[in-house]
Amino acid sequence: MELYGLFVIFILCGPATAPSPYQTKQYRSDYVYNKKTDAFYKLHIEGKRGWQVQKLCEVEGAKLMVPTTQLDIIQLHSMFKRFPDLGNYVWVAEDGHNHESAEEQPLIVLTPNPEDSQPRDTWHSACDVVTRTGEVETYPCYRELPFICKVDARDAPYDNHCGVYARDYEYIESVGSCYKIPRVVYPWNQAYAECQAEGAHLVVINSEAEMLAVKNIINTKPSVLGATTSYFFFAGFRAEPAQDGKPKVFKTIFNQTLEEAGYSQWSPNEPNNFDNKEDCGTLFKNDGNFNDVICSHPYAFICEKEVHL
Repeated sequence: MELYGLFVIFILCGPATAPSPYQTKQYRSDYVYNKKTDAFYKLHIEGKRGWQVQKLCEVEGAKLMVPTTQLDIIQLHSMFKRFPDLGNYVWVAEDGHNHESAEEQPLIVLTPNPEDSQPRDTWHSACDVVTRTGEVETYPCYRELPFICKVDARDAPYDNHCGVYARDYEYIESVGSCYKIPRVVYPWNQAYAECQAEGAHLVVINSEAEMLAVKNIINTKPSVLGATTSYFFFAGFRAEPAQDGKPKVFKTIFNQTLEEAGYSQWSPNEPNNFDNKEDCGTLFKNDGNFNDVICSHPYAFICEKEVHL
């Protein structure tokens, strides 16, 4: 009888096992589910070049959609028609067939930007698009267009221990949280949205112990390409722009002051509000402390999800 009682306590107190997206038909908050294809989709309305979009889909645990069935085209059309000002084309993955070009012969042939990292042949190549009328055609890859990501429900990632719709989170037992540095750079608002979509949030430092744990993570992971600087990482705090000469007050995404959150150590001479434009908070790779930066500049960022066992 005593053993039975202990077994019941273990079951009630042990960590819960959540169903996968394949079972729940739920995924990231920015993806929609299609019952007929048993897959999740997201239409990115920001314009990107053709060679950039596959990586961005992969960051979200998906792939650039291959228009293999008419159901995929219908799903894209239903999302695309909500944005009549986006133009007429959406990047999709190659389906293995030859398609006509959607572009007339250009009057001016553009040359690659010397700072662009893509080879010359990539710059002048053609990538597949779907038109507003549902046709699959090709378009110059250097154009900046919206794109659509897709992941089959059976392949949608879910980290059961951390409770997030993503891979590559690292659980730090000493502070009871999971952390991840996505392999992409975003402005603060988009970084915030990315963490939220996965079921996490931009990291909020609550103690010196947590700062040291996160500092170790950012110093052992490879740099994320494309950041304004590689040694700052967006975190979950920011300030409203200063008005009437009043000092800025930085607060976390949970509306706490840094002191209320439990950690408020800035790097030397920070925050300095350079050019009166630095309203967003970052962690400085060298010492793990805080620094202010311009919110619209792209930086790497850290997502966090607390684990309650």
